[in-house]
Amino acid sequence: MFLCDMNNVPILGLIGMVAHRSMNTAKGMYQEFDLNRSQASVLFMLHQQDSMSQKELAAQLNITAPSITSLIQKMERTGYIIREPDRKDQRVMRLTLSEKGKSCIQAVKDVAGRMERILLEGMSLEERLLFRRLMIQANENLDNYERNKKA
Repeated sequence: MFLCDMNNVPILGLIGMVAHRSMNTAKGMYQEFDLNRSQASVLFMLHQQDSMSQKELAAQLNITAPSITSLIQKMERTGYIIREPDRKDQRVMRLTLSEKGKSCIQAVKDVAGRMERILLEGMSLEERLLFRRLMIQANENLDNYERNKKA
């Protein structure tokens, strides 16, 4: 097996490698609970927000309209979420967790906790806090880039 010098891999390559490997590892963990990563993300967001429109959820998860529609339909069929008309605007559908969806939240949190322990093993508390801050900053930089690109 050929191994490259990780010190010479560009940051974008490192981010891609870590993201890909962590998503694959999390995928295996979510399968234990009969969930996939996308479904787990929807469950977590709805748990955090209580209720969201499909458009709001798509924006939060950075998912296209067709992708979120397909995901929501599947999750509604399998009983994880409930779709109801908004009380103020009947044209808008609000998404909430069903009892089945609520019962999965702890499993989603458990997987997130396991992944965090794996990813941050060997890092001091200060390094962990710095890593989080840097990831947030990188995400904000991407948000700013996207906003400026549209302007």
